Amino acid sequence: MERNFIVTLSICVLSILLRIIIFVLNSNGIYVQGTNFSQDIIKLTINTIILLSVTGIIMYKLKDKTLKTLTVIWATFLIVSNFCWWLIIDSDATYTAFYSPNRNEEFVVKETRHSEVYQRLKFKILARKLVDISDDGYRMFYEDTYKLVWMGHHKLKIYYLFDPISPNDYKNVTVTYKEY
Repeated sequence: MERNFIVTLSICVLSILLRIIIFVLNSNGIYVQGTNFSQDIIKLTINTIILLSVTGIIMYKLKDKTLKTLTVIWATFLIVSNFCWWLIIDSDATYTAFYSPNRNEEFVVKETRHSEVYQRLKFKILARKLVDISDDGYRMFYEDTYKLVWMGHHKLKIYYLFDPISPNDYKNVTVTYKEY
């Protein structure tokens, strides 16, 4: 039983360390972002592992059955609410990828209730967030109602249809990116 406790404790510590690393990366504007997933599903998985391992540690240390039952109920509630939060916020995300004209830089747009434009770094699972485009939930990239205009060195202007009811209601945003 002691070996299981050490393994559970190790998993807990490593998972917490991974969450801290993600927090530090996010604080510096770097996110885990693929072309068909975002860090939200990774954070959901890590949170679940942390909750399960903390529950296992508590269960190992507690002797009282009532406290053990309350611990399981608490952990179950947190895991289910964490999953429901992900379902509401991120489960229906769509992703659009495009490249700079010289194909040296790759960009990914994640669309949920708004659009987030990322520039993928050389280590392809990481990306720098360039801009957050607020809209009314319309997915202009998924619907292919956007236009990219490359303006000089490391500048991109994105024209996007803001409201599908008004087909001429295009807005734009200019982003500056770095070459990685």
